[in-house]
Amino acid sequence: MSAPPSPLHAVLGIVALGSLWGLMMSLAKLATGAGIPPLSYSLWQSTGAGLLLLALAAWRGLKFGYRWEHFRFYLAMGIFSIALPNANMALCVQHIPAGLMSLVVNLSPVVTYGIAVALRLETFATLRALGVLVGLAGVVILVSPGAALPDPALLPWLLQALLTPTLYAIGNIIGVKLRPSDRNEPIVMAAGMLGGAISFLLPASFAMGQFHPLWPPLLPGEVALVIVMFVSVASYILYFDLLRRVGAVFVSQASYAVALSGLFWGWLFFGETIGPGIVASAALIFTGLYLVNRRPAAASG
Repeated sequence: MSAPPSPLHAVLGIVALGSLWGLMMSLAKLATGAGIPPLSYSLWQSTGAGLLLLALAAWRGLKFGYRWEHFRFYLAMGIFSIALPNANMALCVQHIPAGLMSLVVNLSPVVTYGIAVALRLETFATLRALGVLVGLAGVVILVSPGAALPDPALLPWLLQALLTPTLYAIGNIIGVKLRPSDRNEPIVMAAGMLGGAISFLLPASFAMGQFHPLWPPLLPGEVALVIVMFVSVASYILYFDLLRRVGAVFVSQASYAVALSGLFWGWLFFGETIGPGIVASAALIFTGLYLVNRRPAAASG
């Protein structure tokens, strides 16, 4: 096992990971705005990352599980954690600011905890429940007239965008309920999930007339989609490296960098403004994330 990075390197790694994930919102807006259908966007993003992780798993000699419990997990997680939320994000980001989408996506832990408590998968904790309420207050600001949207007519798209963190949350619950008993390494699980996403997205994109081939010469929107594939691959490599070296709790802090970088990339690419409503909403969502992710300190002795 490699030595843990210095605190500075760990923080820089988290910032880099969040910046890559935040960048994908703007790249999705560029790609889908140029005519790439949402299902094809999600398909190619999954394909690029899936092939890389498959090759990496093979190179490291990691073994895949082939029992029914594995295929069920890969397909369910691929659909709810990758295929549908990414396709919905690609659809909605055509209409709402990319920076705003980056804020909405980060509501996933808040929604996950709310669903988990409702299903009695998590115990009720006052501070974490307060985090859910604070995060929801941030959403209320987002949907308030004149607070974040450049045009009130875009409100239905913002409300549909909330489906993305909800789907991620459902995927998180599925991951707990259906995780295979042998608990393969994260790279193997992620490669399987991406395979499940591809097996759903490929026929779905043809069935709905949304398949978009990638052949040279590439148009600008297709170039953006290819860049998405490379960014997705780079983010997976960095994610698993950080996961191994600093742990899941520290890596979860990338959520804050995703939202902040998403706002930056949206300003850089599209001139999106960051008004008081977005600042207030971001502050509440960040506070909600902190409270929901906060765990009580372990007792000593």
